[in-house]
Amino acid sequence: MPVGEDRFRNDGVIRARRRLRRALVVVVAALLVGSCSGGDDQSTSTSWGEGMTVSELAAVLTDPVAATDCELDPSGFPEMACGFQARNAAEALGERGDPAAVPALLAAVQDPETYNEASEASWEALEAIGGPGVVDGLVVWITSDPETLEAERAARMLGRLGGVEHNQILVENGDSYFGCIGSGYSDALVMINKADATPLLVYLESFDTLWVYGPLIRIGGPGTEEALVAPFAKEWVTVEMAECFLNSGNPTLEQAAEEWAATHGQSITVLPGGSSPQWGSG
Repeated sequence: MPVGEDRFRNDGVIRARRRLRRALVVVVAALLVGSCSGGDDQSTSTSWGEGMTVSELAAVLTDPVAATDCELDPSGFPEMACGFQARNAAEALGERGDPAAVPALLAAVQDPETYNEASEASWEALEAIGGPGVVDGLVVWITSDPETLEAERAARMLGRLGGVEHNQILVENGDSYFGCIGSGYSDALVMINKADATPLLVYLESFDTLWVYGPLIRIGGPGTEEALVAPFAKEWVTVEMAECFLNSGNPTLEQAAEEWAATHGQSITVLPGGSSPQWGSG
């Protein structure tokens, strides 16, 4: 047999074996998910943990290895099995709706070691429980560590659960250099002030909080244009801000941006549709 043909056949055998191994991994993973989640015929969120107290469920979420025997799972994937136990606990806590679970749920979403599905279930549980305890926990998180992606997610949730009394916290901890770029803080301000944007206008009077022009453009409140263009007369405008105004779809803001660019010899660009916040887009 020619050497080339022999090599070709060997390569084919190797590829076939690799495909078989991948198929076996998929089957094992599918069986593991079924055994840990209880399959389609039973709901983990309604039956799992029945009879357990909130503190017992919180202990499973916090440390499933210590609280259960998940590390002995016969599947051979103890880390995944323990992660599913933590997820189930978070789902059960969300359904209980007991504020006593909030500290454990907050700790879970802030801990980078939390299994991904358990973390997602904990976020959902926090929103389901809601109330002052969750809001206070989100505020503490945002004010202590505002620049992480998780804190942005906390800010976005605060937008859904909080009110205008949280404007100051969101504005002060949001990204003051990129008003035209969406963020959890921007989303929260839009959600809280969508019905009435006037509480945000005061922040246009300070250069440090000027970034609220982004959320204000997205809200598109009638009569807010005058306050939005006022910073142009104070020489507080940047090229990024002028481009945001130019692409906002609001004639008053567009005119202010064009006049500023012409006066200052700056070049601002009309951006492709959808790349800049639109007036009243929410």
